[in-house]
Amino acid sequence: MYLFNRSISVNVRLEDKETLRVEGFFLDTHHELCLSIKVDLESNTITSADGELRRVPHTDCAYTKDRIKKLIGTNLNRSVRRQIQAAVGLKEGCTHLTDLALECVKALMQARYQLMNLTMREEEVNKMVEQFLEGSCQHYKAI
Repeated sequence: MYLFNRSISVNVRLEDKETLRVEGFFLDTHHELCLSIKVDLESNTITSADGELRRVPHTDCAYTKDRIKKLIGTNLNRSVRRQIQAAVGLKEGCTHLTDLALECVKALMQARYQLMNLTMREEEVNKMVEQFLEGSCQHYKAI
């Protein structure tokens, strides 16, 4: 018997030539959260954010839904974790909404990589990825 379970699912699609749409779902024993964000590809900035807190353990948790709109304007080129925590987390926010928003951003980065593979030569993509991920893990450790 499981005492607790958690699933996070994220889908990314091309909304139009300039916009990616990211839809995230966070489901665990106590929560059901949904988040939908749009990101401008050129500026790499969140232009739209909406969501639902369908199931939460405490009545005051519902107040954090209003903070989702604070994700709008987040620039994904720098200090992403700090910006997302300030928007939807910390004392006035929700740690689970923060986790979901960060997972959405991670998925977005993977989707951008897929887009690069459709529009650039493999050598160009590999060089950009190596530079971007340098020092981030065992495979991309700095030499």
